[in-house]
Amino acid sequence: MRNKMFEYVILILLLSICQAAYAIQARSDKEQPQTVVSGTAVQSVVPLQAAAPQAQASAHSDFNPLGPLVMCSFLPRDFLDCKEPIDYRNNKTAKAEKGYGCLRFGGSTYEEVEHTKVQCTVFPDIECYGPRTFDRDGVPCVRYTDHYFVTTLIYSMLLGFLGMDRFCLGQTGTAVGKLLTMGGVGVWWIIDVILLITNNLLPEDGSNWNPYV
Repeated sequence: MRNKMFEYVILILLLSICQAAYAIQARSDKEQPQTVVSGTAVQSVVPLQAAAPQAQASAHSDFNPLGPLVMCSFLPRDFLDCKEPIDYRNNKTAKAEKGYGCLRFGGSTYEEVEHTKVQCTVFPDIECYGPRTFDRDGVPCVRYTDHYFVTTLIYSMLLGFLGMDRFCLGQTGTAVGKLLTMGGVGVWWIIDVILLITNNLLPEDGSNWNPYV
């Protein structure tokens, strides 16, 4: 009698363990991503309860944040063809009407540089999800021309008494005055070298020093 009761207890324990293991396996299979094959592409599908908050927010669309494609607006600048920022030349009224653009270009620190939005288009060979043409905000109002800091500094140190540095920067009026006074009898010559080193003498067109050779 005792042996039969012991067998019943063992049988009940085994049944309980099997049911618990089956429930755990079913829950694990439910939470794991499933793989859906569509054509030649393999895409991972995550259940709604296990998806990220971004996926739940965009549940009304067919975009899958865990899929192989990213949003076109998330692509880095190297994959985009963006237009140049609009230059309003300190025309605040025109900028207020348009809503974006640059009143001025240049600036050596982040606080001095204006930022605006421009229209960008994804390159044809790049695959992404969503509109391929969109507005990207936070683009700095910076442009580069043929002004190099090292070259201008060398001109200022060697030929500054002839106004060569200011000729290179496009400041023709002050360059002529510097030439006629032989660099302000040497004083103006030294002052311009100091202004260049301290980044207080910049190109006349408002562009930044070109970092590329």
